[in-house]
Amino acid sequence: MSLTTEDFAEFVGGDPEDDPDRPLGDALAELAVDIEVDSVEAVRDVRERL
Repeated sequence: MSLTTEDFAEFVGGDPEDDPDRPLGDALAELAVDIEVDSVEAVRDVRERL
């Protein structure tokens, strides 16, 4: 026996805040956090702490 998405459809409700007309990429971009890390500097900091 295998399960499919249709098997769970009755248990999964939609989010009332979801906008079906909004592209997924735009919605994800709103949630994203932009982090810039200088990896060389980060490694040097860790080595100094050890």
